[in-house]
Amino acid sequence: MRFRWMRQSSRSGLIAAIVTRVMVKGMSMEEALDVSLPHYSVNPGALSQLERKRILRDAWEGIKRIEETRRGGTGRRRMRG
Repeated sequence: MRFRWMRQSSRSGLIAAIVTRVMVKGMSMEEALDVSLPHYSVNPGALSQLERKRILRDAWEGIKRIEETRRGGTGRRRMRG
């Protein structure tokens, strides 16, 4: 059986779920992917290694983007006049 997403937005939803589980619950990326995948795909067992690697890379980029935003927002203060 071929791997299928439930909806068109399932891939981005899966990445957001992975990032949330890693940052809030302190799970590893692999563990978060394994827990989240059944909620967004029809047959999670058919996920290819290449697609798994791409999803983990995109999730890592999401975490980096959040960290950069967090660091960038706390360093500057606005002057109110």
